[in-house]
Amino acid sequence: MRSKNWSGVAIASMVATVACLGLRAANGVGFPAAQRVWFETGFEPFEGYDTALDLGGQNGWVALGNGGNGILPGPLAGFDGQVAYVGFVAPNPADDLLNVFRPVALMPVSGDLPLITFTVSFEIFDSTEAAPYFDDFRWSAYNTREERLFTLDFDNSALEVNFALDDAKGFVATGFKFSPNEVYDLRITLNFARNLWTADINGAVVVNGRPITTKGSKLDLNEIDAVWAIRDPAKPGNNFMVFDDYRITVLPVREIPSSVEWVGQLANGTGIVRVLGEPGVQYVLEASGDLRVWHEMGSSLAQFPGGIAEFQDPGAGSANARFYRAHGAP
Repeated sequence: MRSKNWSGVAIASMVATVACLGLRAANGVGFPAAQRVWFETGFEPFEGYDTALDLGGQNGWVALGNGGNGILPGPLAGFDGQVAYVGFVAPNPADDLLNVFRPVALMPVSGDLPLITFTVSFEIFDSTEAAPYFDDFRWSAYNTREERLFTLDFDNSALEVNFALDDAKGFVATGFKFSPNEVYDLRITLNFARNLWTADINGAVVVNGRPITTKGSKLDLNEIDAVWAIRDPAKPGNNFMVFDDYRITVLPVREIPSSVEWVGQLANGTGIVRVLGEPGVQYVLEASGDLRVWHEMGSSLAQFPGGIAEFQDPGAGSANARFYRAHGAP
């Protein structure tokens, strides 16, 4: 029997306030008991990072293209110590892309370790009047054959979050926006066993259950790049992205932990709850009024694409408080 993969607990009060507790469990209730850190860095001096040098060329980092990249000394609000950056200094000669990455050559062939999680904190700083143009900053995943698998894009002109797969269909809007000069925590989870990836920002899922590859590319991970995508090489902005706490971990679980969202109530008080999980997985929703006694509310199949399973809770309207959790059915 497959162990239960509990999702986060959604709390819905009947005064229409909603919160999520960060309990995105992976093995039973709670966090993964064991995870392997494959690579991590905080870009600190004790790790050998030098603020006088480009990031590309330090500690195995590679820069493809030219333009601003390096290490900034602290303190910077929202970060601890030194941070890395891409952008700001215009490429010379003019170029439209700068990719900075650290190869990790992670090939998940073991059946025990099918999930990989990438986390990073980042902030995008706007262009100034000296170069009042706005570019894109991205996080792009590549396999060991240097094939781009997917990209999460931050459009600093429209302030929109987009994604692209390897299907040559271009960027797709997520419906989420971001603000410059604000720190965000990004998490991307890849399930190579099922060819799926999910991304959340500050705990909010922005891309869910999308294919890592749509065309049969090799399913492994060589790198996740910080990218400066310049819209017009003749007019690059001096906007830039800083990032810190860059970490890649391997998790001993079988599926990407799902998340639970409170959608709202119908006129008769019935609650609508959404589980964001993996397409094709049957999810069971449970509800509680006190976090001690839980009752099954039914099961639903997460749909293709997107991995969304929806539930109705007729008892939500009469409850003083309602808590939800979900897990994949055995």
